[in-house]
Amino acid sequence: MGRAQSLAIALLCTAWMAIGPAAGLVGWAGFAGCTAYFTSPRKGADGLPMLFASVGSGSLFAFISLLLGSLAGSGVLGYAVGLGMTCVTTYLMCADARFDILGFISGAFIGSFSTFAAGGSPMVVPSLAAGILLGLACDKAGQAAAHRAENRKVQSR
Repeated sequence: MGRAQSLAIALLCTAWMAIGPAAGLVGWAGFAGCTAYFTSPRKGADGLPMLFASVGSGSLFAFISLLLGSLAGSGVLGYAVGLGMTCVTTYLMCADARFDILGFISGAFIGSFSTFAAGGSPMVVPSLAAGILLGLACDKAGQAAAHRAENRKVQSR
């Protein structure tokens, strides 16, 4: 990755950290969403439906697990419910990949672990979504910066 591309991405990520948390979003969760974008098998706007669906499904499974865990309470029952939900949700996040829209299994896990890490805060969802869009913006701005830098090199020759 060239310097121009790196600088464009760095500036956008800095802007995210200045604006996102000030707007009540979870800064690190935005970076998790951005990571999901860059690790996705489909880039650009065409990949966004799969990204949002996969990351969102993982987050939904985590919210369901947290809810059922809170209903079970602590102790042996809570532990058993936690283990059972780990098995069920992990299976479903992997098995759901048979549907093209949910085919990005890593995205489902990013959504799930981010929701658990945020302690079930509902703000993790818009933060992940904003991070996915941040990834798209970084990708496009980085490509544009790299293209401009290459054109300057060609013109200076």
